[in-house]
Amino acid sequence: MGDAIDRDEIKIRMKRIWGRTTQWKSGSFRAGFITAMEYAVQAVDNCKSLEVTTVTRCGECRHATEKHCTMVYCLIHNRHKDPNDFCNFGEPDF
Repeated sequence: MGDAIDRDEIKIRMKRIWGRTTQWKSGSFRAGFITAMEYAVQAVDNCKSLEVTTVTRCGECRHATEKHCTMVYCLIHNRHKDPNDFCNFGEPDF
């Protein structure tokens, strides 16, 4: 299980945007923008995490054969499936 969003990546991108304000002249717009960015960073920290499972598509699964056809054959379910389908038993094929 992992978090649906990468909080560190969001903070890095927001700080890059925040860093561009150094080129702006001082004024009420810049002060308001900086305050808004501070609130946004705080909101990212306060968001509850959403636990999700990693999805492995049938076209990339190690239990699938005939991967170069239009329909892959699933060894777990013993039937042909669409390459974009997925199930709980999928494992990535490295």
